[in-house]
Amino acid sequence: MSDVDNTPARDTTVPVQDQHPQPLDEKVAGILIQEEADLAGHEETEIIEALRQRFADAGIAISEDDLLEQAKRIAGSDADGYSS
Repeated sequence: MSDVDNTPARDTTVPVQDQHPQPLDEKVAGILIQEEADLAGHEETEIIEALRQRFADAGIAISEDDLLEQAKRIAGSDADGYSS
């Protein structure tokens, strides 16, 4: 019996989420859910900037109309109950 570990090493040079790709729809939904949890009830301008940054960081192109629509929805949501 050998004491050598033949388990392949994990790649630690990239974030874990990059090693397990998600469909684009799931990434977008995840960003929107997180931003709503963080920014529900905040000013639309603050939300738009946060959304722009998050989508840019994720490398996801989103239209200005979609940003505005989502920011309005998040601004109008209840911080405890999220939007309906």
